[in-house]
Amino acid sequence: MKIKIFSAALVFVSAVMFSGCVKTNLDANPTNTLLETNMFSDRALIQSVLANFYISVNYGQQNGDFGSYHLLDEASTMYGPATTTDNERQIPRNFYRVYDYGLVRRMNQFIQGINSANAKTALLESDRLDMEAQCKFLRAWYYFCMARSIGGMPLVGDEVFEYQSEADIPKMQIPRATEAATYRYIINQCDVAATNLSASKTVNGAVANRWAALMLKARAAVYAASIAKYGSSVTPSVRTQGGEAGIPADSAAAFYRIAFETAERVINQSPYVLQKDASNPGLAFYRATSVKSGNTEVIWAFDRLAPNQVTQFTNWVMPYSHRDYTEGNNLGAVLNLVEAFENKDGSDPAIRTNNANGSYVFYNSAEDPFTAKDARLWGTVIWPSAPYRNVPVILQAGQLNRSGNDYIIKAGATGSVDASGELVTSINGPVSNSNNYVNKTGFLVRKFLDETANAGLNPRFSEMWMPKFRIAEAYLIAAESGFELGDRIPTALQYINVVRSRGNIQPLTLATFTFAKIVNEYRVEFAFEDHRFWDLKRWRLAHTIWNGTLNNLTAQMYSLYPYKVVAPGDPNNGKWAFQRLISYKRATTPLYFPLTNYYGTIDNSWITNNPKLVVNPLQ
Repeated sequence: MKIKIFSAALVFVSAVMFSGCVKTNLDANPTNTLLETNMFSDRALIQSVLANFYISVNYGQQNGDFGSYHLLDEASTMYGPATTTDNERQIPRNFYRVYDYGLVRRMNQFIQGINSANAKTALLESDRLDMEAQCKFLRAWYYFCMARSIGGMPLVGDEVFEYQSEADIPKMQIPRATEAATYRYIINQCDVAATNLSASKTVNGAVANRWAALMLKARAAVYAASIAKYGSSVTPSVRTQGGEAGIPADSAAAFYRIAFETAERVINQSPYVLQKDASNPGLAFYRATSVKSGNTEVIWAFDRLAPNQVTQFTNWVMPYSHRDYTEGNNLGAVLNLVEAFENKDGSDPAIRTNNANGSYVFYNSAEDPFTAKDARLWGTVIWPSAPYRNVPVILQAGQLNRSGNDYIIKAGATGSVDASGELVTSINGPVSNSNNYVNKTGFLVRKFLDETANAGLNPRFSEMWMPKFRIAEAYLIAAESGFELGDRIPTALQYINVVRSRGNIQPLTLATFTFAKIVNEYRVEFAFEDHRFWDLKRWRLAHTIWNGTLNNLTAQMYSLYPYKVVAPGDPNNGKWAFQRLISYKRATTPLYFPLTNYYGTIDNSWITNNPKLVVNPLQ
């Protein structure tokens, strides 16, 4: 009888077809090993293996890697000089590509082991079924993350391949499934997992429950539906002949129905509700995404707990003027994102900087242009003079001084003052230079910035989580899929307005409810939450919005510099004006997403191990 060796994190040698895989930077490499018979007889060891799977699937944009935000139209990193290379201009084709069948094999071995006689003796049956369901959910999440970046890939089910001789190799060389079949498999596995997962909330959303499985089902369905609809109509050439990439247009309606019905089930039956506070909606939105205590909205999250799991996001991103440690101001939200937030009165969301005759538009305070906006903006970015830890964050590029009939800009070094002691340029900036610790966009990032004292301090840093699913997404999936189905638009309208209401912006009507409004709602609701990149891909909008053209309003990144009027005796003395600029860090590098990027590459090494794999379009 063959003896199987398990590590405490279930690390195994991959089967032939799966070698050369890409792994996450959070994968552990434990050295201790245990016999299978011992491991599945010990509840603590079983739980430790399952916990490692949660760490291993922390894919995509996340607040443990703030630098990746620089690659999209939400924020830019601030340290150092402007980026000038083509690599910085083009969003990488394999951005967050996932391909780790070694992980799938370990999960399948876990599922096999959790069904062994030893596990059935060591665990209560309800606990055993729940752990098995968690693993199946995490495996479905893995397949989803792979599909959204590569398309259809081999589906191995629960099988654990064993290599005895070369005769075993052909059965391991499984061809790619179609992209549609891959999404159907994910949807099916979510149903299987949901059956035995708890319907109750879990602590900090760290453990997947029934609603996390149903959220994944709804998201997978709406992704597949939009790829079917827009891939066929907008990018018909970006597909493979066998359907490994690309989904037939006639599949869209069925996927949209699954998405709509599943999202409604989460809305109506789950214990999660949107967090709102009419007295302070901006703060309520911040708490809905970035505060664990009392949270009613986050369904599943990558949680952190010191000392083993922490993030330095706060250390690097917090205002330098408020710093806990040695860093700060290393991520600046761009004006493109800020202007995506609607004004409460429905007026043009573009921030007015000049009148028709070219003169400055003056504001009574530095906050005036932003308090007029969707309240969710406050919970997403730090604008000039907005508070962090109850202390205003001064963002001032310089002064406007009067010279005859004109105003002239006076700027200085960060932290400089004039002869009268008036601040010229804030220690935070913004300024357009290559210095570190200074903002270069006019805005900082608030979402995921920890307000806890010393959260930016070494060595403990922050326990800030990274939400994967929030109840708000169920509302937007129901709104989107209902809109696309055509016969459920009134209900879909109600759902999108529920989300919009948290920002105190005007509700949509049947006349104003458009696809463009849906696109924008996802953008502002889920900024920095790993949605923007994937949404524009599935809607086939990425290559038109990020077209690489200089001075294009959606590809070029912009900044907004605030100036205080310092002109004693002038009627505008003490007021504020703003200057719209091309963002210093991306002045010559507008975002570029070519058609090739809709699907990541199938590497030659993968094909060497499995000749049945076909390459992706335009590869």
